[in-house]
Amino acid sequence: MAGVRGAVVVLILLLLAGCTTISGQPEPAPPSPSAPVRPREVRIDGVDPCTLLTEQQRAELGLDAEPRLDVGPLPPYPGSDIPLCVFGGFRPRAVSLTVATVTTTGIDLFRSGNLLAEVRPIEVGSFPALVAIATRNTDFCTIVVDVAPGQVLDISFGLDGPQAAASLDSLCQDAERAALAVTDTLLRIR
Repeated sequence: MAGVRGAVVVLILLLLAGCTTISGQPEPAPPSPSAPVRPREVRIDGVDPCTLLTEQQRAELGLDAEPRLDVGPLPPYPGSDIPLCVFGGFRPRAVSLTVATVTTTGIDLFRSGNLLAEVRPIEVGSFPALVAIATRNTDFCTIVVDVAPGQVLDISFGLDGPQAAASLDSLCQDAERAALAVTDTLLRIR
């Protein structure tokens, strides 16, 4: 379990490698006038991220391993108790999906421009979201979904283990599919 969280922390630290401000905290950028507005607020306090993908959704995404829950610090997010679930898959390729329910900061952290990542806006089930790709590590793709003020779903899809490389476009398509499935499940339970 510590190894999984360690791998996620390393990936997120790569995103943060470019953060520099006098206070040490990224300053949020003002919202873009054309940024989509969330259709409604869906609070995720107390939501177990391992419940956000059904068995059928996991099968459709090629995730055949049992989900594993971990709770602890998760940079770049403030706070020490961020729930994170790891979903693994081995067929047709070895992949890993992480889903975190972040209640300590919102999507503006990624809009700040202070992360070493390429960030582009998308919508996931009518919710504003961002695709974040670490500039130094292109074997995973992260989708951050704005579900409530100061709360996001963080979904990362990547390769797991030595194997033939997948295209970044393919990883991001899988990450977007996973983000849509997670958001759909969240809307059914909330």
